[in-house]
Amino acid sequence: MLVVTSPVRDRIAVVVMQPGQPVADGLVLPYLRALLAAARRYPPSLPLRALIGLRARRLARHFILDDLTAAADGPMPGALENALWGDGIVQVFTAGLLAAPSPIVIAHDVAAFRPDRLVLVPPSPLFSGGLNGIALQAWERAAQAAGLEVPTSSLCCHPTDAAVLRMLARQALDAAGSLRGTVSVLVVVPGTAWAGGDPLAWQMDRLASELARLLDLPAARIATARLDVPGFDDGGLPTVEQAIRRTRTPSLSILPLSPWPLLRAAWVDYRDEWRELAAASGVLSLTLARPVLWDDGELAPLVRQALAGRPGICAGFGRRLCPGDSTHCPHRRMEVAAMHGKTMA
Repeated sequence: MLVVTSPVRDRIAVVVMQPGQPVADGLVLPYLRALLAAARRYPPSLPLRALIGLRARRLARHFILDDLTAAADGPMPGALENALWGDGIVQVFTAGLLAAPSPIVIAHDVAAFRPDRLVLVPPSPLFSGGLNGIALQAWERAAQAAGLEVPTSSLCCHPTDAAVLRMLARQALDAAGSLRGTVSVLVVVPGTAWAGGDPLAWQMDRLASELARLLDLPAARIATARLDVPGFDDGGLPTVEQAIRRTRTPSLSILPLSPWPLLRAAWVDYRDEWRELAAASGVLSLTLARPVLWDDGELAPLVRQALAGRPGICAGFGRRLCPGDSTHCPHRRMEVAAMHGKTMA
């Protein structure tokens, strides 16, 4: 009698990092302290920690819990696990970078799952030190604290990934109705660059160039900008307000690249002030697209891309994307394993 046995399936943990937002009044100040500390590559010294605490208290005077927190959709663990069913026994975990659940708590949960492989998905498709950079650092510390020793593939960036571009194009078309005529598009990220060699602006330019081709728009009609978050370097990007004043078309569609604006509960909280500024700058119509949200259809290919290569820092397309002068790029060292076993470009 022929006995058919099922092959042993790998246990795969997928950790999705999100900035997170405070869920109680007592957590607003710690959230702001964590946000301001993220503007620096290294953990702050004791004197600097005191200064950050003072700045956070001053900032907290202008915000209440409702300003910072809103119900937001995110990746659904069950949907992503179902999408990856054929790849192994998959369990998805969500960790908060600036608010609960902390990476340390999640790292212990992952250790209890006893995975054979682990994939770390960062908060943003673009690398910036103050977001994806601290996410990589925070998870490394959390894994060490939990005694979690498992082959790990960490995506650092995928700024021109086809899934990202499809989502942005869809959101831009939904917001503007039609991009024919005299509509410009402004792609916005929170201001989370580190000073001195952060690749965020270069990656935003790459993304804008690819998006212009996809939407069949002149390159001059797609601009990039950042939110003006106190304490962060400009990263070579103008603020949204500066970009609105520079707009030379009658209509402007603003496209948030992240679901989390960091210092407001939702992007829509900026809409009225941006419309007032646009009207004063000669822009007749300003629309705000829905923020880009991941779903299982977009995350699953990225997880498979990470699993296809060796453990280590994984950039999109299996090689370093950012130029050599982007010193904060985590893919900058030749000893870092490139995707699919290829030598890093």
